[in-house]
Amino acid sequence: MILALPARLFAPALMIVLSACAMQALDVPSGVVALPADRAQEVPCGGAAVVLGADGLVVTLAEALPDSAAKAGEGHQITVVLPGGQRRQATVLKRGTTTTAVALRISDLPAGITPVRLGDSAMAKVGDNLWTAGNSFGALEEDGAAAMSRGIISGSYTIPADSPTVRGRGGRGLSEYRGEVLEIDAAVNDGNQGGAALDGHGNLIGLVSLGTARSRRLGTVVPIHLVMKDLALDLPVVRSAVPVDSRTQALVRAAANVAPGLVLVYLERSNGLGNPQSVPRPPRLVEEVPKHERERLQRWWDAYYHQQQMFYTDQAVTALVVDAKKGLLLTAATHLHGDSQRGEVLLPSGSIPCTVLATNLPLDLVLLKAERPLPTAQITFAASPQLAVGQGVALIGRHVGDNGFTCTTGVVSTTTRRMAQNDAVFAQTDAMANYGSLGGAVVDSLGAVVGMLVLLGPEADWGLNSGVALFVDSATIARALPRLSDGTSTKRAPIVGLGVQLKYLKGSRPTITGVTKGTGAADAGMQAGDILLKVDGFDTVSHQAVSRALIRHRAGNKIDVIIERAGKELTLAVEIRAFGDEM
Repeated sequence: MILALPARLFAPALMIVLSACAMQALDVPSGVVALPADRAQEVPCGGAAVVLGADGLVVTLAEALPDSAAKAGEGHQITVVLPGGQRRQATVLKRGTTTTAVALRISDLPAGITPVRLGDSAMAKVGDNLWTAGNSFGALEEDGAAAMSRGIISGSYTIPADSPTVRGRGGRGLSEYRGEVLEIDAAVNDGNQGGAALDGHGNLIGLVSLGTARSRRLGTVVPIHLVMKDLALDLPVVRSAVPVDSRTQALVRAAANVAPGLVLVYLERSNGLGNPQSVPRPPRLVEEVPKHERERLQRWWDAYYHQQQMFYTDQAVTALVVDAKKGLLLTAATHLHGDSQRGEVLLPSGSIPCTVLATNLPLDLVLLKAERPLPTAQITFAASPQLAVGQGVALIGRHVGDNGFTCTTGVVSTTTRRMAQNDAVFAQTDAMANYGSLGGAVVDSLGAVVGMLVLLGPEADWGLNSGVALFVDSATIARALPRLSDGTSTKRAPIVGLGVQLKYLKGSRPTITGVTKGTGAADAGMQAGDILLKVDGFDTVSHQAVSRALIRHRAGNKIDVIIERAGKELTLAVEIRAFGDEM
Protein backbone atom coordinates (compact mmCIF):
# COMPACT_ATOMS: atom_id res chain seq x y z
CA MET A 1 0.00 0.00 0.00
CA ILE A 2 1.30 3.45 -0.86
CA LEU A 3 0.30 6.44 1.19
CA ALA A 4 1.39 9.85 -0.09
CA LEU A 5 0.31 12.32 2.56
CA PRO A 6 1.25 15.95 1.98
CA ALA A 7 0.82 18.10 5.09
CA ARG A 8 2.02 21.40 6.53
CA LEU A 9 4.37 21.58 9.48
CA PHE A 10 1.96 23.92 11.22
CA ALA A 11 -0.99 21.58 10.71
CA PRO A 12 -2.20 19.38 13.59
CA ALA A 13 -0.12 16.25 14.13
CA LEU A 14 -0.83 13.96 11.22
CA MET A 15 -1.03 10.24 11.89
CA ILE A 16 -1.09 7.37 9.38
CA VAL A 17 -3.19 4.40 10.44
CA LEU A 18 -3.72 1.10 8.65
CA SER A 19 -6.62 -0.34 10.60
CA ALA A 20 -6.96 -3.40 8.37
CA CYS A 21 -3.48 -4.54 9.43
CA ALA A 22 -3.63 -3.23 13.01
CA MET A 23 -0.46 -1.40 12.10
CA GLN A 24 0.92 1.10 14.59
CA ALA A 25 0.35 4.74 13.66
CA LEU A 26 3.36 6.83 12.72
CA ASP A 27 3.93 10.57 12.76
CA VAL A 28 5.08 12.16 9.52
CA PRO A 29 8.65 13.08 10.52
CA SER A 30 9.63 16.74 10.49
CA GLY A 31 13.28 15.70 10.32
CA VAL A 32 13.16 14.76 6.64
CA VAL A 33 14.10 17.62 4.30
CA ALA A 34 14.33 18.14 0.54
CA LEU A 35 17.37 18.91 -1.62
CA PRO A 36 15.94 20.75 -4.66
CA ALA A 37 17.32 19.84 -8.08
CA ASP A 38 19.03 22.42 -10.27
CA ARG A 39 16.68 24.20 -12.64
CA ALA A 40 18.45 22.71 -15.65
CA GLN A 41 18.10 19.10 -14.46
CA GLU A 42 15.68 16.90 -16.42
CA VAL A 43 14.17 15.35 -13.28
CA PRO A 44 10.73 15.66 -11.63
CA CYS A 45 12.19 16.83 -8.31
CA GLY A 46 15.22 16.76 -6.04
CA GLY A 47 16.20 14.20 -3.44
CA ALA A 48 15.89 14.14 0.34
CA ALA A 49 18.03 14.14 3.47
CA VAL A 50 17.54 13.29 7.15
CA VAL A 51 18.20 15.54 10.16
CA LEU A 52 20.06 13.65 12.91
CA GLY A 53 20.92 16.40 15.40
CA ALA A 54 19.56 19.61 16.89
CA ASP A 55 22.87 21.18 15.84
CA GLY A 56 21.72 20.81 12.22
CA LEU A 57 23.58 17.59 11.37
CA VAL A 58 22.05 16.07 8.23
CA VAL A 59 22.92 12.92 6.26
CA THR A 60 22.00 11.93 2.72
CA LEU A 61 23.37 10.01 -0.26
CA ALA A 62 25.34 11.47 -3.17
CA GLU A 63 22.56 10.47 -5.58
CA ALA A 64 20.22 12.93 -3.79
CA LEU A 65 22.43 15.96 -4.39
CA PRO A 66 21.70 18.42 -7.21
CA ASP A 67 24.01 18.13 -10.22
CA SER A 68 25.85 21.31 -9.25
CA ALA A 69 26.90 19.65 -5.99
CA ALA A 70 27.45 16.13 -7.32
CA LYS A 71 31.20 16.28 -6.65
CA ALA A 72 31.12 19.07 -4.07
CA GLY A 73 33.67 18.88 -1.29
CA GLU A 74 33.86 20.18 2.25
CA GLY A 75 32.46 23.69 2.68
CA HIS A 76 30.17 23.67 -0.36
CA GLN A 77 26.74 25.26 0.21
CA ILE A 78 23.54 23.41 -0.75
CA THR A 79 19.95 24.67 -0.51
CA VAL A 80 17.56 22.58 1.57
CA VAL A 81 13.78 22.87 1.89
CA LEU A 82 12.37 22.26 5.37
CA PRO A 83 8.87 20.99 6.19
CA GLY A 84 6.48 23.89 5.73
CA GLY A 85 8.49 25.33 2.84
CA GLN A 86 11.26 27.29 4.60
CA ARG A 87 14.63 27.29 2.84
CA ARG A 88 18.03 27.12 4.46
CA GLN A 89 21.64 26.65 3.39
CA ALA A 90 23.50 23.50 4.40
CA THR A 91 27.27 23.09 4.35
CA VAL A 92 28.99 19.89 3.22
CA LEU A 93 30.96 18.48 6.18
CA LYS A 94 32.21 15.18 4.83
CA ARG A 95 31.72 12.62 2.07
CA GLY A 96 31.88 8.90 2.71
CA THR A 97 34.11 6.60 0.69
CA THR A 98 32.14 3.33 0.77
CA THR A 99 28.43 4.18 1.02
CA THR A 100 28.23 7.42 -1.06
CA ALA A 101 26.92 9.06 2.15
CA VAL A 102 27.26 12.82 2.63
CA ALA A 103 27.17 14.71 5.95
CA LEU A 104 25.81 18.29 5.94
CA ARG A 105 25.08 20.92 8.56
CA ILE A 106 22.23 23.43 8.61
CA SER A 107 23.58 26.28 10.76
CA ASP A 108 20.22 27.80 11.75
CA LEU A 109 17.91 24.81 12.08
CA PRO A 110 14.48 25.92 13.41
CA ALA A 111 13.49 24.61 16.83
CA GLY A 112 10.37 22.95 15.38
CA ILE A 113 12.40 20.42 13.42
CA THR A 114 12.77 17.19 15.40
CA PRO A 115 15.86 15.10 14.60
CA VAL A 116 15.22 11.48 13.63
CA ARG A 117 16.51 8.89 16.10
CA LEU A 118 18.79 6.10 14.91
CA GLY A 119 17.49 2.54 14.90
CA ASP A 120 19.55 -0.66 14.91
CA SER A 121 19.88 -1.48 11.22
CA ALA A 122 22.39 -4.25 11.95
CA MET A 123 19.51 -6.25 13.45
CA ALA A 124 17.03 -5.58 10.62
CA LYS A 125 15.73 -8.73 8.94
CA VAL A 126 13.48 -9.88 6.11
CA GLY A 127 9.85 -9.34 7.03
CA ASP A 128 10.34 -6.37 9.37
CA ASN A 129 7.81 -3.59 8.88
CA LEU A 130 9.17 -0.38 7.47
CA TRP A 131 8.16 3.09 6.30
CA THR A 132 9.82 5.40 3.79
CA ALA A 133 9.69 9.19 4.08
CA GLY A 134 10.98 11.44 1.35
CA ASN A 135 10.44 14.10 -1.28
CA SER A 136 8.52 11.75 -3.58
CA PHE A 137 7.69 13.69 -6.77
CA GLY A 138 8.28 16.95 -4.91
CA ALA A 139 5.99 16.34 -1.91
CA LEU A 140 8.30 18.23 0.45
CA GLU A 141 9.18 21.01 -1.99
CA GLU A 142 5.62 21.64 -3.14
CA ASP A 143 3.37 20.59 -0.26
CA GLY A 144 5.49 20.99 2.83
CA ALA A 145 5.80 17.48 4.29
CA ALA A 146 7.38 14.16 3.49
CA ALA A 147 5.38 11.58 1.54
CA MET A 148 5.14 8.23 3.33
CA SER A 149 4.91 4.66 2.10
CA ARG A 150 4.64 1.47 4.10
CA GLY A 151 6.09 -1.97 3.29
CA ILE A 152 8.45 -4.61 4.62
CA ILE A 153 12.11 -5.48 4.28
CA SER A 154 11.86 -7.95 1.40
CA GLY A 155 15.52 -8.93 1.10
CA SER A 156 19.02 -8.46 2.50
CA TYR A 157 21.96 -8.84 0.12
CA THR A 158 24.91 -7.16 -1.56
CA ILE A 159 24.74 -5.33 -4.89
CA PRO A 160 27.92 -6.61 -6.61
CA ALA A 161 30.73 -4.19 -7.40
CA ASP A 162 30.54 -5.04 -11.11
CA SER A 163 26.81 -4.27 -11.42
CA PRO A 164 25.97 -1.89 -14.29
CA THR A 165 24.77 1.61 -13.53
CA VAL A 166 21.07 1.86 -12.74
CA ARG A 167 19.54 4.32 -15.19
CA GLY A 168 16.32 6.32 -15.18
CA ARG A 169 14.63 8.89 -17.37
CA GLY A 170 16.78 10.19 -20.18
CA GLY A 171 19.40 7.55 -19.41
CA ARG A 172 20.37 9.40 -16.24
CA GLY A 173 22.50 7.38 -13.84
CA LEU A 174 20.57 6.97 -10.59
CA SER A 175 23.01 5.43 -8.14
CA GLU A 176 26.67 4.46 -7.99
CA TYR A 177 26.39 2.62 -4.67
CA ARG A 178 27.54 -0.99 -4.61
CA GLY A 179 27.44 -2.92 -1.39
CA GLU A 180 25.19 -4.24 1.35
CA VAL A 181 21.53 -3.19 1.11
CA LEU A 182 18.14 -3.89 2.59
CA GLU A 183 15.60 -4.43 -0.17
CA ILE A 184 12.13 -3.02 0.47
CA ASP A 185 8.73 -3.38 -1.18
CA ALA A 186 7.53 0.06 -0.04
CA ALA A 187 7.17 2.61 -2.83
CA VAL A 188 10.42 4.23 -3.99
CA ASN A 189 10.09 7.05 -6.51
CA ASP A 190 11.96 10.11 -7.74
CA GLY A 191 12.60 12.21 -4.66
CA ASN A 192 12.94 9.31 -2.21
CA GLN A 193 16.71 9.04 -2.74
CA GLY A 194 18.61 10.06 0.38
CA GLY A 195 15.40 10.03 2.41
CA ALA A 196 14.50 8.01 5.48
CA ALA A 197 13.74 4.33 5.90
CA LEU A 198 12.07 4.04 9.31
CA ASP A 199 11.18 1.09 11.50
CA GLY A 200 7.74 0.80 13.08
CA HIS A 201 8.77 3.16 15.91
CA GLY A 202 9.95 5.85 13.50
CA ASN A 203 13.65 5.16 14.09
CA LEU A 204 16.02 5.55 11.15
CA ILE A 205 17.39 2.24 9.84
CA GLY A 206 18.78 3.50 6.56
CA LEU A 207 18.85 5.95 3.67
CA VAL A 208 16.72 5.14 0.64
CA SER A 209 18.59 4.56 -2.62
CA LEU A 210 17.46 4.32 -6.24
CA GLY A 211 20.03 1.57 -6.73
CA THR A 212 18.64 -1.89 -7.46
CA ALA A 213 19.75 -5.46 -8.03
CA ARG A 214 19.20 -6.30 -11.73
CA SER A 215 17.23 -9.45 -10.99
CA ARG A 216 14.97 -7.75 -8.46
CA ARG A 217 14.56 -4.08 -9.43
CA LEU A 218 12.99 -3.18 -6.11
CA GLY A 219 13.98 -0.19 -4.01
CA THR A 220 16.90 -0.50 -1.63
CA VAL A 221 18.15 1.06 1.59
CA VAL A 222 21.75 1.69 2.63
CA PRO A 223 21.80 0.54 6.30
CA ILE A 224 22.38 3.45 8.66
CA HIS A 225 25.06 1.63 10.68
CA LEU A 226 27.17 1.47 7.50
CA VAL A 227 26.52 5.16 6.79
CA MET A 228 27.55 6.20 10.29
CA LYS A 229 30.72 4.11 10.14
CA ASP A 230 31.62 5.54 6.73
CA LEU A 231 31.17 9.12 7.97
CA ALA A 232 32.85 8.41 11.33
CA LEU A 233 29.77 9.65 13.20
CA ASP A 234 28.79 8.35 16.62
CA LEU A 235 25.21 8.89 17.79
CA PRO A 236 23.00 6.93 20.21
CA VAL A 237 21.09 3.98 18.74
CA VAL A 238 17.58 3.12 19.91
CA ARG A 239 17.23 -0.65 20.27
CA SER A 240 13.60 -1.66 20.64
CA ALA A 241 11.39 -4.49 19.48
CA VAL A 242 9.95 -3.96 16.01
CA PRO A 243 6.14 -3.54 16.14
CA VAL A 244 4.40 -6.65 14.91
CA ASP A 245 1.85 -6.73 12.11
CA SER A 246 0.38 -10.15 12.82
CA ARG A 247 -0.79 -10.85 9.28
CA THR A 248 2.49 -9.88 7.65
CA GLN A 249 4.55 -11.72 10.25
CA ALA A 250 2.50 -14.89 9.76
CA LEU A 251 3.32 -14.73 6.05
CA VAL A 252 7.01 -14.08 6.71
CA ARG A 253 7.21 -17.01 9.14
CA ALA A 254 5.53 -19.21 6.55
CA ALA A 255 8.00 -18.02 3.92
CA ALA A 256 10.96 -18.80 6.18
CA ASN A 257 9.66 -22.34 6.75
CA VAL A 258 9.20 -22.98 3.03
CA ALA A 259 12.44 -21.30 1.85
CA PRO A 260 14.70 -24.37 2.43
CA GLY A 261 12.81 -26.08 -0.41
CA LEU A 262 13.84 -23.36 -2.89
CA VAL A 263 17.16 -23.44 -4.75
CA LEU A 264 19.04 -21.37 -7.29
CA VAL A 265 19.59 -22.79 -10.78
CA TYR A 266 21.97 -21.27 -13.30
CA LEU A 267 20.75 -22.03 -16.83
CA GLU A 268 23.05 -22.22 -19.85
CA ARG A 269 21.68 -20.09 -22.69
CA SER A 270 23.08 -21.40 -25.96
CA ASN A 271 21.66 -18.48 -27.94
CA GLY A 272 22.27 -15.78 -25.35
CA LEU A 273 19.56 -13.86 -23.54
CA GLY A 274 16.22 -14.33 -25.28
CA ASN A 275 15.16 -10.71 -25.29
CA PRO A 276 12.98 -9.23 -28.07
CA GLN A 277 14.55 -6.81 -30.52
CA SER A 278 15.59 -3.86 -28.45
CA VAL A 279 14.67 -0.23 -28.73
CA PRO A 280 17.98 1.40 -29.79
CA ARG A 281 19.65 3.65 -27.26
CA PRO A 282 18.65 7.28 -28.05
CA PRO A 283 21.10 10.18 -28.33
CA ARG A 284 21.79 12.16 -25.17
CA LEU A 285 19.44 14.93 -24.15
CA VAL A 286 21.51 18.10 -24.12
CA GLU A 287 20.66 21.74 -23.54
CA GLU A 288 21.08 22.68 -27.21
CA VAL A 289 18.35 20.32 -28.45
CA PRO A 290 15.23 22.27 -29.61
CA LYS A 291 12.04 21.81 -27.61
CA HIS A 292 10.17 19.81 -30.28
CA GLU A 293 13.17 17.50 -30.65
CA ARG A 294 13.52 17.17 -26.87
CA GLU A 295 9.95 15.90 -26.60
CA ARG A 296 10.58 13.25 -29.26
CA LEU A 297 13.83 12.18 -27.61
CA GLN A 298 12.17 12.06 -24.21
CA ARG A 299 9.50 9.67 -25.54
CA TRP A 300 12.28 7.59 -27.09
CA TRP A 301 14.19 7.53 -23.81
CA ASP A 302 11.02 6.53 -21.92
CA ALA A 303 10.47 3.57 -24.28
CA TYR A 304 14.13 2.59 -24.02
CA TYR A 305 14.10 2.88 -20.24
CA HIS A 306 10.93 0.77 -19.91
CA GLN A 307 12.36 -1.99 -22.07
CA GLN A 308 15.66 -1.95 -20.20
CA GLN A 309 13.72 -2.48 -16.98
CA MET A 310 11.91 -5.49 -18.47
CA PHE A 311 14.81 -7.17 -20.27
CA TYR A 312 15.85 -10.61 -19.12
CA THR A 313 19.09 -10.79 -17.18
CA ASP A 314 21.48 -13.69 -16.82
CA GLN A 315 21.29 -14.31 -13.09
CA ALA A 316 20.57 -17.67 -11.49
CA VAL A 317 16.83 -18.33 -11.15
CA THR A 318 14.58 -19.67 -8.42
CA ALA A 319 13.26 -23.23 -8.61
CA LEU A 320 11.17 -25.41 -6.27
CA VAL A 321 12.48 -28.82 -5.23
CA VAL A 322 9.44 -31.08 -5.72
CA ASP A 323 11.21 -34.44 -5.25
CA ALA A 324 14.64 -34.28 -3.64
CA LYS A 325 15.37 -38.02 -3.99
CA LYS A 326 14.63 -38.00 -7.72
CA GLY A 327 16.31 -34.62 -8.21
CA LEU A 328 13.18 -32.98 -9.64
CA LEU A 329 12.80 -29.19 -9.65
CA LEU A 330 9.93 -27.04 -10.92
CA THR A 331 10.23 -23.48 -12.17
CA ALA A 332 8.72 -21.13 -14.76
CA ALA A 333 9.24 -22.08 -18.41
CA THR A 334 9.75 -18.36 -19.06
CA HIS A 335 13.23 -18.90 -17.62
CA LEU A 336 14.18 -21.02 -20.65
CA HIS A 337 14.77 -18.00 -22.89
CA GLY A 338 17.90 -18.30 -25.03
CA ASP A 339 17.04 -21.97 -25.82
CA SER A 340 18.21 -23.16 -22.43
CA GLN A 341 18.10 -26.93 -21.96
CA ARG A 342 20.62 -27.51 -19.18
CA GLY A 343 22.09 -25.83 -16.16
CA GLU A 344 23.43 -26.30 -12.66
CA VAL A 345 21.72 -26.39 -9.28
CA LEU A 346 23.75 -24.05 -7.05
CA LEU A 347 24.14 -25.36 -3.51
CA PRO A 348 26.46 -24.40 -0.62
CA SER A 349 28.19 -27.77 -1.04
CA GLY A 350 28.75 -27.26 -4.77
CA SER A 351 26.80 -27.43 -8.03
CA ILE A 352 24.84 -30.33 -9.53
CA PRO A 353 24.17 -30.47 -13.30
CA CYS A 354 20.52 -30.55 -14.37
CA THR A 355 18.58 -30.78 -17.64
CA VAL A 356 15.08 -29.95 -18.86
CA LEU A 357 12.84 -33.00 -18.47
CA ALA A 358 9.55 -31.59 -19.83
CA THR A 359 7.56 -28.37 -20.18
CA ASN A 360 3.93 -27.31 -19.97
CA LEU A 361 3.85 -24.10 -21.99
CA PRO A 362 0.15 -23.22 -21.45
CA LEU A 363 0.86 -23.12 -17.70
CA ASP A 364 4.44 -21.79 -18.08
CA LEU A 365 5.93 -24.74 -16.17
CA VAL A 366 9.21 -26.60 -16.69
CA LEU A 367 10.40 -29.65 -14.77
CA LEU A 368 14.17 -29.97 -14.39
CA LYS A 369 16.02 -33.15 -13.40
CA ALA A 370 19.31 -33.06 -11.52
CA GLU A 371 21.95 -35.72 -12.15
CA ARG A 372 21.69 -36.99 -8.59
CA PRO A 373 19.48 -36.59 -5.50
CA LEU A 374 19.36 -33.13 -3.97
CA PRO A 375 20.50 -32.68 -0.35
CA THR A 376 17.74 -30.16 0.35
CA ALA A 377 14.25 -29.92 1.74
CA GLN A 378 11.41 -30.21 -0.75
CA ILE A 379 8.15 -28.41 -1.41
CA THR A 380 4.76 -29.92 -0.57
CA PHE A 381 1.94 -28.31 -2.54
CA ALA A 382 -1.44 -27.71 -0.90
CA ALA A 383 -3.90 -30.28 -2.26
CA SER A 384 -6.82 -27.85 -2.09
CA PRO A 385 -5.60 -24.23 -1.90
CA GLN A 386 -9.09 -22.65 -1.66
CA LEU A 387 -7.83 -19.25 -2.75
CA ALA A 388 -10.04 -16.25 -2.02
CA VAL A 389 -9.81 -12.64 -3.14
CA GLY A 390 -8.23 -10.58 -0.36
CA GLN A 391 -6.40 -13.54 1.15
CA GLY A 392 -2.85 -12.70 2.23
CA VAL A 393 0.01 -14.38 0.36
CA ALA A 394 3.79 -14.09 0.15
CA LEU A 395 6.08 -14.56 -2.87
CA ILE A 396 9.38 -16.23 -2.04
CA GLY A 397 12.60 -16.17 -4.04
CA ARG A 398 16.02 -17.61 -3.37
CA HIS A 399 18.79 -15.02 -3.44
CA VAL A 400 22.37 -15.17 -4.58
CA GLY A 401 24.89 -17.36 -2.90
CA ASP A 402 24.15 -16.80 0.78
CA ASN A 403 21.18 -19.11 1.30
CA GLY A 404 19.07 -16.04 2.02
CA PHE A 405 15.57 -15.66 0.70
CA THR A 406 13.49 -12.73 -0.48
CA CYS A 407 9.87 -12.20 0.45
CA THR A 408 7.22 -9.77 -0.76
CA THR A 409 3.67 -9.82 0.55
CA GLY A 410 0.25 -8.91 -0.79
CA VAL A 411 -3.20 -10.33 -1.34
CA VAL A 412 -4.89 -12.52 -3.91
CA SER A 413 -6.34 -10.05 -6.42
CA THR A 414 -8.39 -12.52 -8.47
CA THR A 415 -8.53 -16.27 -9.03
CA THR A 416 -9.85 -16.46 -12.59
CA ARG A 417 -7.33 -14.92 -14.98
CA ARG A 418 -7.20 -16.53 -18.45
CA MET A 419 -4.53 -15.68 -20.99
CA ALA A 420 -5.81 -17.83 -23.87
CA GLN A 421 -8.95 -19.63 -25.03
CA ASN A 422 -8.26 -22.80 -23.09
CA ASP A 423 -8.74 -24.22 -19.60
CA ALA A 424 -5.53 -22.72 -18.19
CA VAL A 425 -6.64 -20.50 -15.31
CA PHE A 426 -4.30 -18.37 -13.22
CA ALA A 427 -4.60 -16.53 -9.93
CA GLN A 428 -3.25 -13.00 -9.51
CA THR A 429 -1.62 -11.18 -6.59
CA ASP A 430 -0.60 -7.58 -5.97
CA ALA A 431 2.64 -8.63 -4.24
CA MET A 432 5.75 -7.19 -5.91
CA ALA A 433 7.10 -9.76 -8.40
CA ASN A 434 10.30 -9.79 -10.43
CA TYR A 435 12.83 -12.14 -11.99
CA GLY A 436 14.17 -12.96 -8.53
CA SER A 437 10.80 -14.43 -7.52
CA LEU A 438 9.71 -15.83 -10.93
CA GLY A 439 9.42 -19.58 -10.42
CA GLY A 440 9.23 -19.02 -6.67
CA ALA A 441 6.64 -20.29 -4.22
CA VAL A 442 3.40 -18.55 -3.27
CA VAL A 443 2.48 -19.30 0.36
CA ASP A 444 -0.45 -18.42 2.58
CA SER A 445 -0.36 -17.38 6.23
CA LEU A 446 -0.82 -20.98 7.41
CA GLY A 447 2.37 -22.03 5.66
CA ALA A 448 0.72 -23.84 2.75
CA VAL A 449 2.37 -23.59 -0.67
CA VAL A 450 -0.63 -22.52 -2.76
CA GLY A 451 1.08 -21.82 -6.08
CA MET A 452 4.13 -20.80 -8.13
CA LEU A 453 4.81 -17.47 -9.84
CA VAL A 454 4.81 -17.59 -13.67
CA LEU A 455 4.42 -15.47 -16.83
CA LEU A 456 6.73 -12.53 -16.28
CA GLY A 457 8.95 -11.13 -19.00
CA PRO A 458 9.44 -8.51 -21.74
CA GLU A 459 6.41 -9.76 -23.68
CA ALA A 460 4.01 -9.46 -20.73
CA ASP A 461 1.57 -6.56 -20.67
CA TRP A 462 2.44 -5.92 -17.02
CA GLY A 463 5.84 -4.91 -15.73
CA LEU A 464 8.14 -6.03 -12.96
CA ASN A 465 6.95 -5.02 -9.49
CA SER A 466 3.79 -3.59 -11.03
CA GLY A 467 1.31 -5.02 -8.54
CA VAL A 468 0.20 -7.55 -11.16
CA ALA A 469 1.66 -11.05 -10.81
CA LEU A 470 0.16 -14.32 -12.03
CA PHE A 471 0.62 -17.71 -10.42
CA VAL A 472 -0.48 -21.28 -11.08
CA ASP A 473 -2.38 -22.64 -8.09
CA SER A 474 -1.09 -25.74 -6.32
CA ALA A 475 -3.99 -27.99 -7.36
CA THR A 476 -3.36 -27.23 -11.04
CA ILE A 477 0.36 -27.89 -10.55
CA ALA A 478 -0.44 -31.25 -8.92
CA ARG A 479 -2.50 -32.25 -11.97
CA ALA A 480 0.30 -31.24 -14.34
CA LEU A 481 3.20 -32.89 -12.49
CA PRO A 482 2.57 -36.57 -13.45
CA ARG A 483 2.73 -35.78 -17.17
CA LEU A 484 5.84 -33.65 -16.64
CA SER A 485 7.46 -36.37 -14.52
CA ASP A 486 6.92 -38.86 -17.35
CA GLY A 487 8.93 -36.55 -19.61
CA THR A 488 5.91 -35.53 -21.69
CA SER A 489 5.76 -31.88 -22.73
CA THR A 490 2.62 -29.89 -23.49
CA LYS A 491 2.97 -27.22 -26.16
CA ARG A 492 -0.71 -26.49 -26.62
CA ALA A 493 -3.81 -27.02 -24.52
CA PRO A 494 -7.17 -28.06 -25.99
CA ILE A 495 -9.24 -25.10 -27.17
CA VAL A 496 -12.27 -24.28 -25.04
CA GLY A 497 -15.05 -22.81 -27.17
CA LEU A 498 -18.00 -23.32 -29.49
CA GLY A 499 -16.32 -25.45 -32.14
CA VAL A 500 -16.87 -23.26 -35.22
CA GLN A 501 -14.62 -21.74 -37.87
CA LEU A 502 -15.33 -18.12 -38.73
CA LYS A 503 -14.70 -15.91 -41.75
CA TYR A 504 -14.78 -12.14 -41.36
CA LEU A 505 -15.57 -9.83 -44.27
CA LYS A 506 -14.94 -6.12 -43.89
CA GLY A 507 -17.94 -4.30 -42.42
CA SER A 508 -19.97 -7.43 -41.65
CA ARG A 509 -20.46 -10.01 -38.91
CA PRO A 510 -18.57 -13.32 -39.19
CA THR A 511 -19.92 -16.21 -41.24
CA ILE A 512 -19.57 -19.75 -39.93
CA THR A 513 -17.57 -21.72 -42.51
CA GLY A 514 -17.33 -25.00 -40.60
CA VAL A 515 -18.52 -26.81 -37.48
CA THR A 516 -16.33 -29.34 -35.64
CA LYS A 517 -18.02 -32.68 -34.91
CA GLY A 518 -18.63 -33.53 -31.28
CA THR A 519 -18.57 -29.92 -30.11
CA GLY A 520 -21.28 -27.88 -28.44
CA ALA A 521 -21.91 -25.99 -31.69
CA ALA A 522 -22.54 -29.22 -33.59
CA ASP A 523 -24.92 -30.57 -30.95
CA ALA A 524 -26.81 -27.24 -30.80
CA GLY A 525 -27.44 -27.36 -34.55
CA MET A 526 -25.14 -24.57 -35.74
CA GLN A 527 -24.38 -24.85 -39.45
CA ALA A 528 -21.96 -23.61 -42.05
CA GLY A 529 -23.42 -20.45 -43.59
CA ASP A 530 -24.93 -19.16 -40.33
CA ILE A 531 -23.99 -15.58 -39.43
CA LEU A 532 -22.77 -15.23 -35.86
CA LEU A 533 -24.33 -12.15 -34.21
CA LYS A 534 -23.81 -12.46 -30.46
CA VAL A 535 -21.98 -14.76 -28.05
CA ASP A 536 -23.08 -14.67 -24.42
CA GLY A 537 -24.52 -11.19 -24.96
CA PHE A 538 -21.38 -9.77 -26.64
CA ASP A 539 -21.37 -8.48 -30.21
CA THR A 540 -19.13 -10.48 -32.53
CA VAL A 541 -17.35 -7.47 -34.01
CA SER A 542 -13.95 -9.20 -34.17
CA HIS A 543 -12.09 -12.43 -33.48
CA GLN A 544 -10.85 -10.83 -30.27
CA ALA A 545 -14.39 -9.99 -29.13
CA VAL A 546 -15.55 -13.58 -29.64
CA SER A 547 -12.47 -14.95 -27.90
CA ARG A 548 -12.91 -12.62 -24.91
CA ALA A 549 -16.56 -13.66 -24.59
CA LEU A 550 -15.58 -17.34 -24.55
CA ILE A 551 -12.48 -17.04 -22.38
CA ARG A 552 -14.73 -16.14 -19.44
CA HIS A 553 -16.13 -19.67 -19.35
CA ARG A 554 -14.96 -23.17 -18.59
CA ALA A 555 -15.81 -26.41 -20.34
CA GLY A 556 -19.32 -27.50 -19.38
CA ASN A 557 -20.81 -23.99 -19.16
CA LYS A 558 -23.81 -23.22 -21.39
CA ILE A 559 -24.21 -19.85 -23.08
CA ASP A 560 -26.71 -18.21 -25.43
CA VAL A 561 -25.55 -17.72 -29.02
CA ILE A 562 -27.54 -15.62 -31.48
CA ILE A 563 -27.17 -16.45 -35.16
CA GLU A 564 -28.83 -15.34 -38.37
CA ARG A 565 -30.03 -18.08 -40.74
CA ALA A 566 -31.99 -17.42 -43.90
CA GLY A 567 -32.76 -13.88 -42.73
CA LYS A 568 -34.08 -14.94 -39.32
CA GLU A 569 -32.45 -14.61 -35.90
CA LEU A 570 -32.18 -17.76 -33.81
CA THR A 571 -31.04 -18.08 -30.19
CA LEU A 572 -29.29 -21.35 -29.39
CA ALA A 573 -28.07 -22.70 -26.04
CA VAL A 574 -24.55 -23.97 -26.72
CA GLU A 575 -22.34 -25.92 -24.33
CA ILE A 576 -18.74 -24.76 -24.10
CA ARG A 577 -16.44 -27.76 -24.63
CA ALA A 578 -12.76 -28.52 -24.92
CA PHE A 579 -11.71 -29.84 -28.30
CA GLY A 580 -8.52 -30.43 -30.22
CA ASP A 581 -5.67 -32.57 -28.96
CA GLU A 582 -3.33 -31.60 -26.19
CA MET A 583 0.13 -31.35 -27.72
